[in-house]
Amino acid sequence: MASLGGNVLQRTCCNYFRDISYRECNKRNPGSGCAAMSGFNRMHAVLGGSDRCIATYPGDFAQALIALEGVVEIASGSGNRTIPFASLHRKPADTPDKETNLRPGEMIAAFLIPAANWTRRSLYLKVRDRESYEFALASAAVALDQQNGIVRAARIALGGLATVPWRAVEAENFLRGKTVNGDNAKAAASAAFADARGYGHNDFKIELGKRTLSRALQQTAALEI
Repeated sequence: MASLGGNVLQRTCCNYFRDISYRECNKRNPGSGCAAMSGFNRMHAVLGGSDRCIATYPGDFAQALIALEGVVEIASGSGNRTIPFASLHRKPADTPDKETNLRPGEMIAAFLIPAANWTRRSLYLKVRDRESYEFALASAAVALDQQNGIVRAARIALGGLATVPWRAVEAENFLRGKTVNGDNAKAAASAAFADARGYGHNDFKIELGKRTLSRALQQTAALEI
């Protein structure tokens, strides 16, 4: 409890997973179905889902680790290994009950944050239903390497919107070589959500996610460092 390793491994945010009175949950009962597909899915994912699961990854710290290109040191009885943090979690695909790429007998020993130009200009923006003690409806962690107002490199992660801590590579690629003005921030956000899919109650998250990312990009670009 209260550890950084435990934070990034917190289980999915889905009432149908947590309430065992619902049998249809492929995370809890593989092959049983996904009650969220036709149920109340306001908090569920619009990115990275599959026909088996649309549960949202709930944490905040994980997005920061992706934006800063963190590395995970993993310990086991057979020795240690390191992987990019962005490779730790698994999208549901056909096996939503398997949430990470940790092997049996392994545990997280440390997080390593490499020094990089973009780590000096970074920001985390979280939008939620109430001011505190609440999961994100949408969040964005942004780190920018700028020179004379031009983006040389961008690192962007999204939270509250996807089945795993989500790196928005399409938005990063769009911004390279451009200034972060209103139009470019909006276009980058649209690129990040090009493959987003709503399931009814959570349709609003697509537009909310775009606006959250656009705002986070412009606020990060304007930071004085």
